[in-house]
Amino acid sequence: MNFFEYQDKARRNSTLLVALFAAAVLGLIAITTLFIAVLTHYSRGQGSAASVGAMLGNLGWHTVAGIAVTIAAIIAVATAFRLRQLAAGGRAVAESLGGKKINISPSGLAEQRALNVVEEMALASGTPVPDVYIIEDDAINAFAAGYKPADAVVGLTRGCIEQLNRDELQGVVAHEFSHIFNGDMRLNLRIVGLLHGILIIGLLGSWLLRGSYWSGGRDNRGRAAALGIGAGLVVIGYTGTFFGNLIKSAVSRQREYLADASAVQFTRSNQGIAGALKKIGNYTAGSNLHAANASEFSHMYFASSLKHSLLGMFATHPPLAARISRLDPGWQGWSAQVQGSQPASDLTEAARPTAGEQVSQLHEAIQAPPMTAPADTGNPYQAQLGQVLETVDNNIASPSAGHMALGRELLSRVPADLKAAAHDPFVARALVYGLLIAPEQQALQRDILASAAHPAVLREYTKIGPALKQLPVDCRLPLLDLCIPALKALAPQQYQIFKRNVIKLLRADGKIEIWEWALYRVLMHGLEGAPDFQRKAGNGSAKSISDAHRFLLATMAHAGHEAYLDARRAYDAGQTHLGLSPTTLPARSDITLQRLDKALAIASGTAPLKKPAFLKSLAVTLAHDGVVEGTEVELLRAIADCLDCPMPPVALNGITTATAPTADTTAA
Repeated sequence: MNFFEYQDKARRNSTLLVALFAAAVLGLIAITTLFIAVLTHYSRGQGSAASVGAMLGNLGWHTVAGIAVTIAAIIAVATAFRLRQLAAGGRAVAESLGGKKINISPSGLAEQRALNVVEEMALASGTPVPDVYIIEDDAINAFAAGYKPADAVVGLTRGCIEQLNRDELQGVVAHEFSHIFNGDMRLNLRIVGLLHGILIIGLLGSWLLRGSYWSGGRDNRGRAAALGIGAGLVVIGYTGTFFGNLIKSAVSRQREYLADASAVQFTRSNQGIAGALKKIGNYTAGSNLHAANASEFSHMYFASSLKHSLLGMFATHPPLAARISRLDPGWQGWSAQVQGSQPASDLTEAARPTAGEQVSQLHEAIQAPPMTAPADTGNPYQAQLGQVLETVDNNIASPSAGHMALGRELLSRVPADLKAAAHDPFVARALVYGLLIAPEQQALQRDILASAAHPAVLREYTKIGPALKQLPVDCRLPLLDLCIPALKALAPQQYQIFKRNVIKLLRADGKIEIWEWALYRVLMHGLEGAPDFQRKAGNGSAKSISDAHRFLLATMAHAGHEAYLDARRAYDAGQTHLGLSPTTLPARSDITLQRLDKALAIASGTAPLKKPAFLKSLAVTLAHDGVVEGTEVELLRAIADCLDCPMPPVALNGITTATAPTADTTAA
């Protein structure tokens, strides 16, 4: 089962979750109705036993309907309220647990190492770099939360980053990235909202009990009735919670095995993640989080944060021993030694090998051969069509250890001052402006910045400009991905000014270069996530999606072929590969920023199982002239990113060379 099949399954799991929730709500309505019928029967002094049907008959069907509507409305409102609180995605979960974001200013070697591991994995897998939060808890645990990769966060406890060595931390982070890829995060957040709706009945009962207990008055009979109703609602609420937790645990357990297996595939090592699980079992603090509302998110964690009874009925995770045995069949059981406070042995970053040494060591360690660049064809920045198609088929959201090595290689070739700029919200703006400034339009674009941007930002661009001109073309997207967390920290007014300036730079020469649009789309998708719903409104039909596919194929055809006739042939090849009837190729002048954005927004509604064919048709269109340029690979990865299909980097000819075409002079 690949990424697209998992995405399709995640949709079906969401439907199943709603169905199970509806069944639980109906059960709660039935129990509540029965409780009120019994309470009414005995409150009228009818002490003799009666059948359920008789008690319900005495209650009246209008009353029964009113109870059903009231309970359903209470649960619906409570669920909607909690989901509204979680609308910010992963950030809401991390902040609810007291997390501290470290992307901009990590404190200490342990936090810096954790940030390095997350960034390396994001670049290797083709996802936006997520926000990284540290939870101040001695337990060893972690989580990934969000609705999509664009708003995902990775949370790591203090115990996790300090007690685990780098290989173990890498295994844990790879496990969490699997949850990001496989659509688990959205389902997890929906579970939180739905269970809160069920829990609210018990909370209402608790409030009623407390209010009745402390209230005075002479009507003891009314007070007793309120106490009885409150106690009944508490019981009903806990009954709902009982079944809700069963649903949560049943949905979560099998996905943990899948994430463990994906982490091994990603890192090409079973010892890292197995070692982390062993340390949890031997560690005094274990994996039990102490935040006040930690139990609400228990199904999201790397390891169970609660101790469960009832033979593991409520366990959201498989037993540690079972997970370790699958990862390490030769494991002999728990060590007698308990690690209470032993720090990880490799926290000293100075002792770590260099980026190049890490790549060499990884290549030697993995059994499968690492990714290699295509045969040299004369152009130092080309890829082979077969390699691109292989990446789409087998590596979308499923990167290999070779991609991990390639991601590190790309990151190692980004100058240190540019990496530092990417982590600073102020300087990151100058970096993005610099990526969009073309030599032939430099004077005009600098004048635009001088009149619209902060003067200090322009000075920062002047400092980093020379390094940007030497940046290899295949390092542009990785560098842009590194900027995303810092740019998210901009104040709303700063962000709006920044976005307006980016658009002004794009339109400076009266036309939009395709590679410029690719960078802009990756940036906006990472910062704003889902496409503007106004652009998608009324455009979810099969015909509108096909038209969007055609427009993006036309964009690819013009990006890879200067002559109209060559572009038309490439366009026809892409349509044929996708199974579309031939149509006339739109003129290059018809491809505008607004139309591109709208087409991509509509195409994002493509069914998961149909996305691979569309991505491969784009690659076929690009490669119709026999080569796939680095800028064309960049464009394909940008579109895949906006379709929520994380595409790892593709090795290009000359990837290990020190020099490359400048980012400003390479045009689509």
